[in-house]
Amino acid sequence: MMDFKTLVLLAILVLIQQGCYLDFVDKGPRFDIRQISVGQNSVYFKREIGGRNYEGLSISSDGDMCNGPSALTDFFVDRLTFAKVFYKVEGDEVHIYSQSAFSPPQTGNFPVKVVQKEITRAEYSEERAKELGYTELVFSDDSLKYCD
Repeated sequence: MMDFKTLVLLAILVLIQQGCYLDFVDKGPRFDIRQISVGQNSVYFKREIGGRNYEGLSISSDGDMCNGPSALTDFFVDRLTFAKVFYKVEGDEVHIYSQSAFSPPQTGNFPVKVVQKEITRAEYSEERAKELGYTELVFSDDSLKYCD
């Protein structure tokens, strides 16, 4: 029969082998960023993943990936999980097609106009978004990075 220490070590190795998330090795939130040009401006979709249950997405005029979302300056949505987001640039506007509505910045100032309509689950269709000329916002988990 195995002793207690060996059993605990084997359990930890099985968890690691299975790719389970271990809270005690968490290095903090991870980030990713996508730049799009809107008229003469650049705006950035920023994704933030924290722990097992938090994911946030913002539309920011700040191109520094490590400057997390700011309720003062960014459009922002945070959910345990949010629906896919599609976008389309039309002139000086970026149009959002998603079931998740972004909260506008508290300052009311943003360099481009963001047009969004929260779409109900019944109305939502990825095929429809593509038919309307929207591009799916895609982030890869492989491109997530830690910031200091």
